[in-house]
Amino acid sequence: MLRRAGRTPQGSVLIEVGPLAIDRRAHLVSLHGCSVTLRRLEFELLLHLAQEPERVFAKRELLDEVWGYLASGSTRTVDSHASRLRRKLAAVAQERWVVNVWGVGYRLT
Repeated sequence: MLRRAGRTPQGSVLIEVGPLAIDRRAHLVSLHGCSVTLRRLEFELLLHLAQEPERVFAKRELLDEVWGYLASGSTRTVDSHASRLRRKLAAVAQERWVVNVWGVGYRLT
């Protein structure tokens, strides 16, 4: 029915942010046409950031929505995963995609 109405369902399967493409269903990421292998939580973090690429996400919010943690405490989980994700994306393209906004959280560039 959605196809006949000419609309795509909310939460599209493919998310594109410039040369970055994320296929939610196939769990694939490509950057400038090159495949990027990510672990599950790295993929989920990137997907969450890519859904609103202009927005800065607070670490506490990412812990809640990506990891399912209710309290932030003093965990460095988001920082560790963001660092690994940043390195994997930089290995494909010498660009910085995941940026730390000091004192707030993370966003895509």
